[in-house]
Amino acid sequence: MTAPTPDVIVVGNLTIDDIVHANGETRMASPGGNTIHAATAASLWGPRVGLVAKLGGDFPRRALDRLAAAGLDLGGLRPVEGPTVRNWVIYEDNGDRHWIYRTPPERRFEVAPDPEDRPDGWTSPRVVHVAAMPFAAAARIVVSLRASGDGHTVIALDTHEDWTSEASRGEIVELASRVDVFAPSHGELAAIAGYDDPRRAAEELLAAGVPGVVVKRGADGALVARRGEGETRLTDIPAPQVSVVDMTGAGDTFCGGLAAGLALGEDLPTAARRGAASAGAALGAVGSLRLLDRRVVAERLLVARADARGSQNGHRAAVVSDDSDVMEREIATIPAVLRDRLDLAGAAEPVVDHLRERGVHSLVLVGCGDSAFACQAAELALNIHSGLRVRYQHALDFARYGVRYCPEGTAVVVLSFSGETGRPIEAARQARAFGRTVVALTGKPEGRLAREADVVLSAEIPTFGFSPGTSTYTAMLMTLLTLAATLAEDAPGPDPTPTSDYVQALRTLPGLAESLVSDLEPAQAAAARLLDARFTAFLGAGPNEGSANFGAAKLFEGAQQVAVATNTEEWAHEHYFITQPGEPVILVAPTGAAQDRAAEILEELNYIAAEPIWISDIEPPAPALHLPLPPGVPEELTPALASVPLSQLGLHLMRLRGKRSYNFRDEAAAEEHYATIHRATIGNPA
Repeated sequence: MTAPTPDVIVVGNLTIDDIVHANGETRMASPGGNTIHAATAASLWGPRVGLVAKLGGDFPRRALDRLAAAGLDLGGLRPVEGPTVRNWVIYEDNGDRHWIYRTPPERRFEVAPDPEDRPDGWTSPRVVHVAAMPFAAAARIVVSLRASGDGHTVIALDTHEDWTSEASRGEIVELASRVDVFAPSHGELAAIAGYDDPRRAAEELLAAGVPGVVVKRGADGALVARRGEGETRLTDIPAPQVSVVDMTGAGDTFCGGLAAGLALGEDLPTAARRGAASAGAALGAVGSLRLLDRRVVAERLLVARADARGSQNGHRAAVVSDDSDVMEREIATIPAVLRDRLDLAGAAEPVVDHLRERGVHSLVLVGCGDSAFACQAAELALNIHSGLRVRYQHALDFARYGVRYCPEGTAVVVLSFSGETGRPIEAARQARAFGRTVVALTGKPEGRLAREADVVLSAEIPTFGFSPGTSTYTAMLMTLLTLAATLAEDAPGPDPTPTSDYVQALRTLPGLAESLVSDLEPAQAAAARLLDARFTAFLGAGPNEGSANFGAAKLFEGAQQVAVATNTEEWAHEHYFITQPGEPVILVAPTGAAQDRAAEILEELNYIAAEPIWISDIEPPAPALHLPLPPGVPEELTPALASVPLSQLGLHLMRLRGKRSYNFRDEAAAEEHYATIHRATIGNPA
């Protein structure tokens, strides 16, 4: 059976990009190319989309699988011998971009699409978008389309920065007059016209017979020029107000959204607004496939633009933006955070010296929120490897109930990344009042918590904005895991436990986390299963009960969806009775002491027809959606890796539900919440 003709066909190229951002962040071997950027943008809005491009043998298969799974038709991808075009893409602080070919420059001519690459069955599409490519290749495509008899097909043509060295101005204008929409960038239009005045240049193109012009102007939005009722009409399309994470492909995503709007029958300015919303959604995330799960963001941006146009009496419509991009960016830094904590492990030596001088033999780990979960997750590693007796207690319980009963020789390690949270500060003050040594583990070494401590252990890392904590949790957890190794190495007398294997395992974590961060598909599939859930249960045991708590917290903070976290065993004693068929239950069950019990619970979940999700280094022993973890990692270190799919799950569900972080109804509510958790009241311990 012949596949139906796509509504939108995107003709262009595929590349593999090594991207260097102005702040030094890099993203290597990213599958890219204008075909993918434009096609995924067009697919946001519902049209059937097909891709036409030459496919090098080294292009990542996983990217193609994701496109196909998202419903894009890859029937126009034609294998070609040799490598995919590979580029360095380097950004400057002012937004300037430099392209450096890693494959020979002539390779782009060799892989340019040909008219016959379009499948024979793809006739009379609504829109064909001819993306940037060598001028001669673009001309062949346009001429072929016009000769095919598809008179109702709208052709949109993008330009390439090299066109003015490949063709004369007259040749470029003649080609532009044969399409319906000519869409150069501001800089490319200036090079074609010979001067920098987009309004004048657009009017000259119309006068020369070009039916419609859309000038892409980056942060200044777009300019739409067309003829109507005998006169030239110019319309400014403002750019959406969004935080910029990655500009790669923004112009192509604009063109894809524009093509979708034209396929939906919209006039040129309305379609251009759809293009601007597509580009805005792309700017807030990273990777050529980022738009596959940012439909809600794009829709909100498009609605915001409509609201802004409809606002009256000078009142400005509220700016709708998305902060999930901050969460995504911080998840992407988790491997670097793990590596940074390893490199700075020596910073724990003064803390260890301080504890030895005071004869400390026991530790109490205290915190709240993510800090509490990091304490839970690290307790086993410290007990196995530090040579000390270690236990976790919530900061409130320690300050109000436990502090009076700590024996001599106990030190209290108090966690708060912000260094300003009230209950950890109270716990530190109470511990010192009762004569106990206090270690502040914080991302703010000069904060209020640090001032209450005897010694400070820094977990300071860069963060990018306001979002549910992900990399910050990892920083605190990894600092505790490296502290365990430092304590063992400095322990007096014979080494209490063999630490060399543990240290070596610690060193593998950044690379293992890198592979998890780059694999988005399992968490995306899991998020879709959580979307309509009455509630989601997270189960874990031992160190991964902390992971379960962390995973549930990301649903509260990001997606604002009901979640519960409990011990793996406790589910069978309580939550069993309220779990209905089809409801999701997430088991964090890496290889370790409780994995056999988790497998039994998984069997029970299948028995009651629940929807189990299995986070583990082994395949699920009964039917379940599997979010894989790397094998061979000691159980006490697995929470550092389990945090990645749990963070991704929260991110994707947040986007699917169209939510913003924390969902404060207004600024006053946000300030009240801040005051509630940062108020350092001091109680009277029991």
